[in-house]
Amino acid sequence: MNLRLLVLPTLSLGGAALLFAPLRSTQAFTKIGGSLGEAQRDVRVVDNFLDATADDNVTVAAQFPGATGLELAIWKAVVEWGSKLHGTGAGDINGNTLGSGGANFDAMWSGNTSGIGTMNGNIVSAIGNCGGATLAFTETPISDGWRIRFCDNWSWDDGPGTIGNRFDIQGVMCHEYGHALGLGHSAVGQATMAPSVGAGSTTIRSIHSDDVAGIQCIYGVASVTKPSIVATVANPGANTLTIFGMNFGATGNEVWFTPAALTGTANDPIVRVTGVSSGAGNTVVTVSIPAAAGPGDVIVNAPGVGHDTVSNAFPTDLVGTFGTVPGAHPDLTNVSPSTIDALIPGTAETITLTGTDLDLATAVLLDGVGIDPARWTLQNATTITLDMPQASTLGAHNLGVTDGVITDQLPVTIVAPATPKYELGNGDPLNVVDRDNGLPFILSGVPGSSHVATASSSNLPSSNIYVSLDIGNNFTKLFVGNTFVIPAAGWLQINVPTSGLQDPGPAGKTFYSQNFELAFPAPFDVSNLQSMILVQ
Repeated sequence: MNLRLLVLPTLSLGGAALLFAPLRSTQAFTKIGGSLGEAQRDVRVVDNFLDATADDNVTVAAQFPGATGLELAIWKAVVEWGSKLHGTGAGDINGNTLGSGGANFDAMWSGNTSGIGTMNGNIVSAIGNCGGATLAFTETPISDGWRIRFCDNWSWDDGPGTIGNRFDIQGVMCHEYGHALGLGHSAVGQATMAPSVGAGSTTIRSIHSDDVAGIQCIYGVASVTKPSIVATVANPGANTLTIFGMNFGATGNEVWFTPAALTGTANDPIVRVTGVSSGAGNTVVTVSIPAAAGPGDVIVNAPGVGHDTVSNAFPTDLVGTFGTVPGAHPDLTNVSPSTIDALIPGTAETITLTGTDLDLATAVLLDGVGIDPARWTLQNATTITLDMPQASTLGAHNLGVTDGVITDQLPVTIVAPATPKYELGNGDPLNVVDRDNGLPFILSGVPGSSHVATASSSNLPSSNIYVSLDIGNNFTKLFVGNTFVIPAAGWLQINVPTSGLQDPGPAGKTFYSQNFELAFPAPFDVSNLQSMILVQ
């Protein structure tokens, strides 16, 4: 059993605990090893605290439906580590928004349980007397869960306002849950994961940039493909909940609900609906509300494995609307072709994206990153044509469209071209290149294959038993350049000085170029012809 402790500062004066002096910000977070998987996202509490002030807050918080007192303080603490704002992010009287982690991690509020459970039951509770200066501690193996104990020999307060000379449940829980996530203590004095806190302080409710760096180090920065919820709309008459967002699975989603009733310590508390499909370009999920579900949070767990398949936790009271329901947004239904060469020369716009409301798109994305607007053209509300940029690797990728709020995407596969492909400069056949800046080009082919670059001021052909080129005037005006090996990505970008080119001709003259693959038996495969205009 591993214990992670939060203690009182070692200095005290007149019974009032004092914080350590701030440490240098160059020191940072530590990790204790491990992370919480999909099966360890639940958080529950048993109310066995002795202090009346640990559970006397009756003021509701709109973004935390169904909870007050101790439960509300614990819930607020865990959502602070979430990937994005919890609903609107409102609920902290210090003026901070809740949901600051920005990582591939979100916890699932799972209400109350009947006991303290085992050390891996993911339950928060009080323990009579810890001794020494310990305020609270976390028992971990982490990968199999955790247990957090608050030491009841101290005076506790559930806030949310002034807590006097008592200790803040929300702030201390935020610290201890950081341990459950895999973080050790931080040497940054202002961090939530600093090893001590004083009575009356609420500052560690809001995680510091060092804490953010820590959780992102463990779980990764929130992926652009991670499911994301932006609104929930309940229909009590139909007993359904509609969830709006993005990046849901087309089929096979799980929707998680907070349980309505007290759960046993040995039970999986999350109320799950499995095998749920989405619509509107994987942006809308509608599900019947289970009888066991109550007000709290909802999460969509998309198919697959990994931290980035679990959405942010979003509030719902199962009666009304939370968040802003998106209006019309680009809905991508097809990419043609869906198998794309690593290089498509020129600006032929050979990739066609079709769908609805594509005229609302503000960007076209490759793996979540915006493509140069010069490479795509909006034809109409149902069609966008695209001059495909080079992907970083062969294999599976995503092409998408976004209006800046909702992103819709489809998978594509990038493959090495069967024969050499070649793009000169920016691929424009009338490309004008300053000869003093060199000759830019991209070669593409099978990884590991060797390609020879050639160039000429003549577009008369050259041919022998090995190669047939469209340039070079029977090899009399042909410059044969270096041999290049195609890397694993299936393409290689080069810039070659033009000063040594044979007979480049006067400025303003058209210059031609091709490459061929050295692969026996001959004749060698030859690329497409490219040209440019050289200027001084």
